[in-house]
Amino acid sequence: MFAQLGIVTNIWAEEIENGARFDDLMIEFGANGFKDMEVREGDYLRNSEFGELIQGLEAAMPAYTDTKFRTICDAVWTGQPYESKHPELFDEVAAFAKKASGLTLSYAMSHPWLSPPTDSEADTQQIIQAKKLAYMLCPARARLRLVDLDTEGDIDASAAVANLKRYSELLPDYPMIFAVENARQTATLTLQLAIAGGVKLTYDETNTYRADGTTVNPPDEFWSAVKMTDLTSVHFKQKTEAGVLSEVADGFVNFRAIAGHLKTRHYTGDLLLENTPTAHSLQDALRSRAYLLKC
Repeated sequence: MFAQLGIVTNIWAEEIENGARFDDLMIEFGANGFKDMEVREGDYLRNSEFGELIQGLEAAMPAYTDTKFRTICDAVWTGQPYESKHPELFDEVAAFAKKASGLTLSYAMSHPWLSPPTDSEADTQQIIQAKKLAYMLCPARARLRLVDLDTEGDIDASAAVANLKRYSELLPDYPMIFAVENARQTATLTLQLAIAGGVKLTYDETNTYRADGTTVNPPDEFWSAVKMTDLTSVHFKQKTEAGVLSEVADGFVNFRAIAGHLKTRHYTGDLLLENTPTAHSLQDALRSRAYLLKC
């Protein structure tokens, strides 16, 4: 199971801030067996050379109909001819696609999906833009994940479900897995909202642990409620009293128990490593994978 472990790209944040290239790290990790990669939004990404390419795509999107943009995405990844108003930009995308050959890339960002939007039109356009980026990263298996790091306190469940349903209906001609992750709220509540909204869940058990090792949501409660068809991805990182670790080791999270749940229930989604960033993320990832394989 853990031999197919992938990564979330924010583990590269320190290296990219120190001058490493996003595509070089992508190639290096891919060569070491980390084939699934979730491109996580953040300052580290926007400040990279790949972030500049993403910003170029965002600026160019209004010049194309939804259908035309999707057609270009498909052509870029399949090596077919296409016409565009931004040939140099899409040549860069095509070059990136060649480097990403054999990898499965998805896209993730923070977004307050648990709260009613203050500006519905701006909210809609932000999700449309994110969906197009997710599709550009992997037309064959596009996925967009949202995590809400802002909403706290009581949740307006009806507003959250309405957001998810509305987001899912945007760009219906762009085949895509749409998912949310448990963060500040309990995993069980996030699961309930995801199911009601018709979307998948990305599960991170580490997020259920407080700094003292107690849980906001007992893991057994979640595992009793979830079906494997509800899940699209499971994230792995470890937490102790010192915080989230730079590599997976002993701590609050029982990885052996998680592996048992996934294996006996025939889980088919991906497994993604999300360590705290360091200047040697590949070594951290390799040691983390070795530890998890023992589970």
